[in-house]
Amino acid sequence: MAADRHLPLLFRTAAICSDGLPPYDEQGALYSTTGPAPVADRIARIILDTDDQPTSAADDIALVVGHFARALGADGWALTGSPRQGVPSCLAAAGLGDAFVASLLRIAERIDSVADRRLPAPVWCEQLAPPHDAAALVIPVPHTPGHAALFVNLLFAAVDEHRRIAIERASLREWPSVSAYLRLWQSTRLERRVAEGVSAGLNLVAIGIVLLSGDGQIAFANDAARLLMDRQDGIREHRGQVQATHRGDAGAFSTAVGHVLAHAGSTAALAPMSLLMLHRDHGPPLVASFVCTPRAADAPDEGGALLFFVDPGLDIHQLAEPVCKLFRLSRVETELACLLASGQTLAAAAQSLHVKVSTARGYLKQVFVKTGSNRQVDLVRLIFSNLIRTAHRDHARLR
Repeated sequence: MAADRHLPLLFRTAAICSDGLPPYDEQGALYSTTGPAPVADRIARIILDTDDQPTSAADDIALVVGHFARALGADGWALTGSPRQGVPSCLAAAGLGDAFVASLLRIAERIDSVADRRLPAPVWCEQLAPPHDAAALVIPVPHTPGHAALFVNLLFAAVDEHRRIAIERASLREWPSVSAYLRLWQSTRLERRVAEGVSAGLNLVAIGIVLLSGDGQIAFANDAARLLMDRQDGIREHRGQVQATHRGDAGAFSTAVGHVLAHAGSTAALAPMSLLMLHRDHGPPLVASFVCTPRAADAPDEGGALLFFVDPGLDIHQLAEPVCKLFRLSRVETELACLLASGQTLAAAAQSLHVKVSTARGYLKQVFVKTGSNRQVDLVRLIFSNLIRTAHRDHARLR
C-alpha cells in the first residue's frame, strides 16, 4: 500500500476556478497525453438497488450515472452537455449546489471549445467554488455525431493523491458499461429528434403518406392520410391496416400493397410506380401510388412500403406546377395540364382558358411532345406519378 503513494496519477490535474477558468494546467496542456490505462477485457457491472425504479429516459440516465458516482464514492455528480454553437446545460445532477453546477458548465464549454474532434482524456478540476475544498473528475463521453458533447462530472469533497489513485482505478473498472449506455442513450435521443422532425415535415405535405411495416401494419401516417382515413374518404384504417372503402377497389388495392411488400428492398423499388384510382362518395377518385422501402442491413427480413394518396380535389395547380416545370411546359401548357389533371375535359379546359377547343388541342399536342405522352390519361398518370417520384428520382441521381 505504501508504494501506491508514489504511483503517478493517470489523469491530469487542472486548477480550474469558478472565476477565471484558466484553460491550461501548469504543464501547458489541459488533457493527458497518454490517456487512461487499458481496461481489462471484462464486463463492468452496475448493481441496482431494489428501490430504484426508473420510469423515463431521464430517470434511467440519472440512475446509471448516479450508481457510477456512488461506486466511486463521489459526494455529488452532474451530467453536462455542450452543444456546438450552443449554451452548455446540466442534463441531470445530484448533491451539487448552484455554484458547483455553474463551474461545471463553464468547464464543459471550455473543454468542448478546444477539443476539436479528439476525445479528451479525463481531467481533475480543482477550486471549483472557493472557499470549498473540493475537486471534480470530469470524464468526456465518446461523441455521437449530431449530439451535444457529454461530460460526466464526479465531485469529491476532499481528495489526496492516494484517494485519487483509488478513484481512477475504480473509474477505469466501472466506466466501460456506463460509457456504452451513454452512447446508446445519445443515439436513441438523436434518432427520436430526427423522427420527430421528419414527422413534423410530412405533416405539412398535402399528399397523404403512409408507411407500412413488413406485415402491412401502419407504422406512420401523416395528418393528410389520417384525415382521409378518419373520413373514410377512399381509404380507411381497419385493424391497423389501410383498406379501400369502395368494395370494387378492395381487391386491387390489397393486391397492389401485397405486391409492393413482397418486393421491398429489391430493384423493383426503382421501377415506375403503379397508380390506382380509388372511388369516393364525393369528388374525383383518390389517386393512390405505392413504392417499396429498402431493407435494413441489420434486418433483411423486415420490408415495408410507402403509400401515397393524392386528392385531385385539392389545389392541383399548387401540386402539379413544379412537375410541369420539370418538363419545361409553358404557362398556358401548364394551365391546361393542371385543368386536365383536376378532372376537366378538354372542352371544359378550353373554356376555362378562354380559347377554342382546336387551340387547346394544339397546346395539348405540344404537352404530349414535351412529356412523351400519347394520350390524355397517360398525361394525367404522368403528372400524379411525378408528384411523388420527383424527390426520389433526384435522390437516385445523386447516389
